[in-house]
Amino acid sequence: GTPLCAMHAALLRPAGCFAPAVRVGGAARPSGRRAARVHTRAASSNDAPPSRVWHCPPPEKARTASQAASVLSKLPPHVLQRGGLDPSTQSATNQQAYLGSLADRFLPVDLSVKGLRVLNVDPPVFAVPNFVSFDEADALAALAKGGTKLVRNAKVVDLAKQLSAPMGENMPALAQRLGELVEDAKRFVRCDGAWLEGSDLTRWAPGGGGFTTVPPGGAFAFEMPSLCHVNKGKTTDDLPDAFSREDANERKYQRRAQIRVFLTDAPADEVLEKTQGDVSSTEIDRENYSAKFSICDLAIAPRKGTAIVTFPAFADGMPDERARVSMRASSGKSVAWLDLPIAVGLGHEGIKKPVTMADVTVTKVGTETNVGDKARDRNRQEWRANVTGGETAAATGGLNDELKKKLEALKESGL
Repeated sequence: GTPLCAMHAALLRPAGCFAPAVRVGGAARPSGRRAARVHTRAASSNDAPPSRVWHCPPPEKARTASQAASVLSKLPPHVLQRGGLDPSTQSATNQQAYLGSLADRFLPVDLSVKGLRVLNVDPPVFAVPNFVSFDEADALAALAKGGTKLVRNAKVVDLAKQLSAPMGENMPALAQRLGELVEDAKRFVRCDGAWLEGSDLTRWAPGGGGFTTVPPGGAFAFEMPSLCHVNKGKTTDDLPDAFSREDANERKYQRRAQIRVFLTDAPADEVLEKTQGDVSSTEIDRENYSAKFSICDLAIAPRKGTAIVTFPAFADGMPDERARVSMRASSGKSVAWLDLPIAVGLGHEGIKKPVTMADVTVTKVGTETNVGDKARDRNRQEWRANVTGGETAAATGGLNDELKKKLEALKESGL
């Protein structure tokens, strides 16, 4: 099987916790009836998982994924209820299989981080606890004011103007702390031997972010961090975590990983009570999330200071649409986060166009043409011309039985 199937199977054996892969595009399930009452659970303890996570019902309207790689490997609900899969519960052999699969299609990570949780297998989604302290998160969130439009309902703040100032009271300069966070991220996302040498700060472009000098082909570097926020009661469009192939080739780099650090408290852990006839039941409020992966139907409510790590592009540079994520702020409080994007230089060749059926060629009756409807019509015409000696069947009194069978066989095969 594929490396990702091997990863899936390796983690499945000891824990018995993975659901079979599901394909995007099926009919949606109807959403449950809303509750009459809402309960708020007690606040989470410090040793709680870094994120609450659950599956959302798919949208009522059926959707499709344009990529061939539109298969998802999800964790079952009872594992998500525990905050995701703790990789330390897996054997060393299974962890190595997991890492090998990540390295093959995405980037390997350090699975030994204390408290790390896997939230989704494919596409990979990780939660890293305490990436920044609560005090640091509050200080960074205080800087998340104003800014320019990132996507609908989300704004991004230009940090370049504030790099030399203290991040907060009795705190180091923002530039110093961002540099330290970059080094922490490098220890988790393992691009060993491929990091561009020198300080990342010297390559950060002021204003719109990006680089002053684009990394050379195959070299990894951190793009200028982005401080973003959403106002209360607003939901964003999907965030632009990866560039399209054309845009990436123009920029000469692609974002391969995203370390997204949540700077504000997660929405309250609420339970809805449903009544149907004489039967009452409770379930979590599946719309009470901070971030939602729209194709995975995965919703998360990360604790303040938690980093959610994703891989918005494959190893070949093509964007992975399954990693698309939108953000939501509850009616009572805004949401702020810090993005630390890991980019790779593309070199002069850029990202190659993926091979499709339009690029595949076949040879028939001495000619070469693209596979497709026009090609099939042309092949039929050329076979007719050959079997009739260049004249129509009517002019020659019709085809003999052997040639008719050959032509029928070609039609049945689609040629």
